[in-house]
Amino acid sequence: SFGGSVLQLSTRGVYLNLSTYGFDNVTSSYKVGACDSEFYTGASGSGLAYPGDTSAGAQAATMVFGWTNTVSSVYIS
Repeated sequence: SFGGSVLQLSTRGVYLNLSTYGFDNVTSSYKVGACDSEFYTGASGSGLAYPGDTSAGAQAATMVFGWTNTVSSVYIS
């Protein structure tokens, strides 16, 4: 619900491993900025891709069922 710790990412065109920022498996809500993004359960874009809307401007106060605290990497287009 947009509370707790906040991580802001802006690097585009590479997989960002959230463990690098101490944020692995702690995402419970999100706001996407001006660029489409993808969330993954594994490092470097491996594992499952998040099924919710992560297009530019998307936001969610809660993750899709079963996805709370499971995101390990992000790709920003």
